[in-house]
Amino acid sequence: MDNKLLKNPPKKYRPSPFWSWNEKLDTEETVSQVKEMESVGLGGYCINARGGLQTEYLSDEWFDNVDATVNAGEELGMRSWGYDENGWPSGFGGGFVNGMGVKYQQKYLRMEYTDAPKQTETTITNVSCDGKNYHFFYEINPFYVDTLDSEVIDEFIRVTHSEYKKRLGKDFSKLEGFFTDEPQVSRNGFPWSFIMEREYKKAYGEELAPLLPCLFDRVGDYTRVRYNFWRLVRDLFTDAYMKRIHDWCIENGSKVTGHMVIEEGFVNHIYANGCCMPSYEYFDIPGMDHLGRSLANLQTKMQLTSVANQLGKKQILSETFALSGWNVSFEDLRWIYEDQMVHGVNYLCQHLEGYSLRGIRKRDYPASLFKHQPWWKDYKLFNDYVSRIGMLVAEGKIDYNILVIHTIESAWLDLELTLQKSEKNIRLCNEMLETMNSLEREQLQYHLGDARIMERHGKVQNGVLTVGTQNYSVVVVPPCTCIAENTLKLLKQFKAEGGLLIFSEKVPTMVNGIESAELAELVE
Repeated sequence: MDNKLLKNPPKKYRPSPFWSWNEKLDTEETVSQVKEMESVGLGGYCINARGGLQTEYLSDEWFDNVDATVNAGEELGMRSWGYDENGWPSGFGGGFVNGMGVKYQQKYLRMEYTDAPKQTETTITNVSCDGKNYHFFYEINPFYVDTLDSEVIDEFIRVTHSEYKKRLGKDFSKLEGFFTDEPQVSRNGFPWSFIMEREYKKAYGEELAPLLPCLFDRVGDYTRVRYNFWRLVRDLFTDAYMKRIHDWCIENGSKVTGHMVIEEGFVNHIYANGCCMPSYEYFDIPGMDHLGRSLANLQTKMQLTSVANQLGKKQILSETFALSGWNVSFEDLRWIYEDQMVHGVNYLCQHLEGYSLRGIRKRDYPASLFKHQPWWKDYKLFNDYVSRIGMLVAEGKIDYNILVIHTIESAWLDLELTLQKSEKNIRLCNEMLETMNSLEREQLQYHLGDARIMERHGKVQNGVLTVGTQNYSVVVVPPCTCIAENTLKLLKQFKAEGGLLIFSEKVPTMVNGIESAELAELVE
């Protein structure tokens, strides 16, 4: 690498902070703030519509400022990222999409025991099982959207991404791409969609409605049904939301960055995403989020960087420093971000820079790392530092030889109404983290293996398990109860060809939620 690049890293590798548009916008002031950012070594910015905005979102005045921004950014060689929402989580199109009616609104699957079948406007079905009547119905959240339904996301793309392309015209190419922020399936229990029954029948060849008691109680072959349900949720969400947006961006010469929501743990992680790792495939620059003056969760970092490394995505983003407080120091910022860079993160998105601090705006997830700070003129020292390391990490060769199988699918089997904080699921996650921390303490580099990513990009050749660009000679399976059918197929071939396969403490007994003797045979 040219030493001149290390002395002054290109803007591609320099931080692109959240730029909070939280005030009445003025094109002259907007351009002035772009120049301020460039003067302290920032390489771009993410235009972030946020609380306090006095200019109508997606109005003529809004796009006047976007156009002024992308042109000023181009002159300075800076990356201009758009933000695909007015607030967060992304997907509701500033209220337009969820305003289109119940089909477009987020729905939750609910159940109640009744003495007899019950019928309401939101009834899905009644099922008699083990002497009980289960009344299943859906509950509506009118403030967000159904992210399992591709038709809903098509409307989101139409009112947001396509509108940017239409309004910017020839200047659309000056916009690097879009930041999508915390898209999610549910934050309030089991998700539901009007397409769920149709898609379940298409995927598994059986009706979902008679099987719904299996999701709430341990009846019938509940482990198989739960596995199938959550795998479907994972796939519908990944394909309807991230893949669809990614495909639109590819077709229109744009890119997508951002991050998922609830990127750690198992219980809330499952409700929110099914599993977040598959979505990273469809980010040009996949990212994570971290709040507070603390170190980021190990699971969050390794889920992200594993998929990015496996699929050859050089830049890996972190939206970080929110809620670090007004008295956060350069030393604090360095401590927080260095820990992420050690795990492969290399592209910094500081949270945040406030267009204004008027009134309550100064209390928006502080600090605001912008021109109002007394240290602003010295900020270039920090930005130069993280840019140099970020460039080295991004352009370095990743060559890890240990793969740790992610065990979130086992948690699918124990998720039910009365076990939202299941001790078993918490233990499963902690045991996976213990396995990871054992490798961390010995300074052994590893990646996590996600079932869907491995199914799409995994193969075995000459005793080496390859996932995308990465080759593994050692595979570790943390304590779990279930693995995917395709994962078992890969592990069987891997072991047969001489690969080193390690089960940590416990051997799973189920494949796709069904008891199987093949795993015991594999251990023998």
